[in-house]
Amino acid sequence: MRPVSPALFLTALALAVTPAAGADVEVRVQDPQGGAIVGAHIEIRESIRSGRPLSAVSDVRGAARLRFDPPAEIRVTAPGFEPLHVRQESVRAGELNLQLQPATLRTTVEVVVRDTPTAETVSTSVGSALEIDRSGARTVLDAVEKLVPSAFVTRRGVMGYGIATNGTGMVSIRGVGESPNTGVLVVIDGRPDYQGLMGHPLPDFYSLSDAETVSVTQGPASVLYGTNALGGAIEIKPSRPREGIHTQLTSSFGSYFTGLHRLAHGARWERGYYSLTAGVAHTSGDRANSAFHDQDGTLAVGYDLSPTWRTSLEGRYGHFNVEDPGTVQHPTAGQYARVGRGGFSYDLENATGRTWGYARVFSSFGHHMLWDGFRSVDSTTGIRIHQTVTLAPQLTLDGGTDVVRYGGRANNIAAPVDFGEHHLSDSAGFTRTVWMPVSRVRFNAGFRYQHNSLFGGIAVPELGASVRLTERYSFSASAGRGFRNPTIRELYLFPAPNPALRPENLWNYQATFQARPRSGITTWVTGYYADLSDLIVVTGRFPSLRTSNAGRALNRGVEANVRWQAARRLSLTSGYGYLRSTNLGPYIPVHKLNYSLEWDAGRAFVHLGGMTVGRRSADIQRTSQLGGYTLLTLKCTVPVRRNLSGFVLVDNLSDRRYEVLPGYPMPGINAMAGLDWRF
Repeated sequence: MRPVSPALFLTALALAVTPAAGADVEVRVQDPQGGAIVGAHIEIRESIRSGRPLSAVSDVRGAARLRFDPPAEIRVTAPGFEPLHVRQESVRAGELNLQLQPATLRTTVEVVVRDTPTAETVSTSVGSALEIDRSGARTVLDAVEKLVPSAFVTRRGVMGYGIATNGTGMVSIRGVGESPNTGVLVVIDGRPDYQGLMGHPLPDFYSLSDAETVSVTQGPASVLYGTNALGGAIEIKPSRPREGIHTQLTSSFGSYFTGLHRLAHGARWERGYYSLTAGVAHTSGDRANSAFHDQDGTLAVGYDLSPTWRTSLEGRYGHFNVEDPGTVQHPTAGQYARVGRGGFSYDLENATGRTWGYARVFSSFGHHMLWDGFRSVDSTTGIRIHQTVTLAPQLTLDGGTDVVRYGGRANNIAAPVDFGEHHLSDSAGFTRTVWMPVSRVRFNAGFRYQHNSLFGGIAVPELGASVRLTERYSFSASAGRGFRNPTIRELYLFPAPNPALRPENLWNYQATFQARPRSGITTWVTGYYADLSDLIVVTGRFPSLRTSNAGRALNRGVEANVRWQAARRLSLTSGYGYLRSTNLGPYIPVHKLNYSLEWDAGRAFVHLGGMTVGRRSADIQRTSQLGGYTLLTLKCTVPVRRNLSGFVLVDNLSDRRYEVLPGYPMPGINAMAGLDWRF
């Protein structure tokens, strides 16, 4: 017996709690070619005063059955498509067909973590979704690298990125990222996440224990998020429970005593929910002195105060210990990093027929201990308000403000050196608008003004337009600015602090052509030109080092993607990124190719994925190079019982010998096996 689809279960549950009044209506959500959009979120409000809106998720046919009486306000959202907001005056024969248009202007790629259809899943006709669980990704950044051809992540072993001098997990998007990574922003549930003193994210905390979806914005995202979104943003949306009580336990073991264990439990009832997640990851490492251990957990609760207002509170904490074995030429022992980080956010959300938004208070903190005596404590505290208003069916306006204070203190107990305590603050206002004068043309614009307590004010604009040439072909173009403020480390700590540094700047111009030449095939090509100026660089030799805004680069490139639904149970996806830069940093490839084949064999699901990376510079001076490599990953998932499945994952299937960082050979072929239990 086949398991019941969670989407059908959710729809049935919605019907069970819906009052008897009204008529059954089958709502079908389709793309412009008539293809079903799976996992579209449908919200229906019969009137502003009618109480809690009805909601459902489209099933594998793109359909959901709801009981309501027109006239009604209907809002449909699905990643990869423009939101649809209409007022339906009548319904014929109990059926309602709604068509969504592709979001041709957005450069956001959605990554679906679970195969359960939810509001975040994407129809297979949109070549922008990849299910992380099935692909074999072990961390959020692993998934990003597997999906986005213009993204590259450094690493040094089977698991554990680490921090400090030899730390990895540095993300570059279209050649922008820097070392440490302060040019690509990580956003968790709408709030920027970075170390208050160093300004960079902590990649070892971005596990898949509490990540429902991950999206990657290629190109500057500073209008929405401000500093550090210079080259793009990686947004992680936490999971929230569906109706009823749900528990999922996943556990796996493999080579080098590597283990991944995750627990997710939650419940949702008529007016509230709670969610609890926990995860443990560990490995002994493929080399001596390369062990890693991490644990993390989250707790979230939410409650509907009224049909319009709801509130939620979320807390999280994690801790990891990672060892650095050194290069094979100069191996080391006893070099470790121990990091603990936590935080909370409180949200007050609102949603009516024509406006929705939130007010959020958030705070995060962390403590770092390194083997060389370095100690630090940092914190980030802020408030963010964001509201969207539909002024007319063709015109949407949103705006907001955020205020953030960040910083901390640091010292080195071995030197000894006291770096002191430092704090900075940012305040900003932003607005964006989307106007569709006719159904085939769309304009968007945005503006942000941000004021920093040290650097003063900066204005950040963006502008774009798109046109659907036909039902199958579209074209879009955009221009925008990104920026990054100097971090406290660069201003006051090391290696050569300079309080007179200025923000880095980027102007990005890009154009995209998207085509659906036939049913089941989606392809798009993007060309971009990015002008980076005032880049912060360190020059000279120790002890005569100097930090200044002396860097500049012109990055030009092409991205090409295609997704082909070759058969009902077989799909192929491929993406290629080419980058040409006047000042390309080390470890960043000029060529990168991603590809995957997914086959639903009925009693098994097989994913074969690959990544080909071109040659890269091995140092800042470009005096040596690292060779290119091809990696293959195979994952096979087999249902054992209705709520129990087993899986086998094989990494580096071809047993390729390669290095991402010089002196750190990566593991050869390695495997994991585990079970996934849902109840």
